[in-house]
Amino acid sequence: MTDGERKRRSDCLLMIAARAPVAGETKTRLGRAIGMERAAALYRAFLVDLAARLSPNGTPHPFDLAWTHSPPEVDFAAVLADVTGGDPGPVRFVPQDGPDWGARQANLLRHAHDLGYPLAILIASDSPHLTRQTIETGFAMLREADVALGRVRDGGYYLIGQRLEGRGYIDVLSRVPMSTASAADGVVAESARQGLRVVETHATFDVDEAGDLDHLIAHLAPDGANCPATWAALRDLGLLDRSWEGAS
Repeated sequence: MTDGERKRRSDCLLMIAARAPVAGETKTRLGRAIGMERAAALYRAFLVDLAARLSPNGTPHPFDLAWTHSPPEVDFAAVLADVTGGDPGPVRFVPQDGPDWGARQANLLRHAHDLGYPLAILIASDSPHLTRQTIETGFAMLREADVALGRVRDGGYYLIGQRLEGRGYIDVLSRVPMSTASAADGVVAESARQGLRVVETHATFDVDEAGDLDHLIAHLAPDGANCPATWAALRDLGLLDRSWEGAS
């Protein structure tokens, strides 16, 4: 079934921004500290845990799911099937399109409107511990507000959403420098400038650099039950005991 043939089951669309887990092409900042192969292997585990938690599983599901992928030419359905070892279910696959991350986010939210979704949320795939409850809370907030935002510790954000019904996507991103310590504040300021009401979900962390591993390990301890694939990867790659330190 092609993406265009998939039917809207919910009025909410969750989009997960993901990359093909190729060494040297994903999690490169982390890879410079722990090695590119390790970084890619850990990111594969992130995808496994997010897919297990957020994919439709045959039970009533509060949102539809789309995997948005980079590079755009990759067969991400095949990548995800290989990573997870199974059928991803009734999900969409949407190539990321645009010259920079801000433009790609805007294009994805516009695409959600074009598909007929009144509410859309885009999340990063760098926080494998994100819960379904966090996503559902974001959608509930959007029923009363215009923009939803979830911050991470470095000043960026792991979640952005908009209420699209009637008016479509309103640009709150093109004026905001991405991948900076002021990105989240910039989205809030630009939304306010346009008279949009912003609601914020709880703040958390993402895993981009070596220091973020400490937050991840502390959050998942003692047994990693909420993220079993990520915990197993941390253990198997020697990241729990920091044996990677000093490696190139």
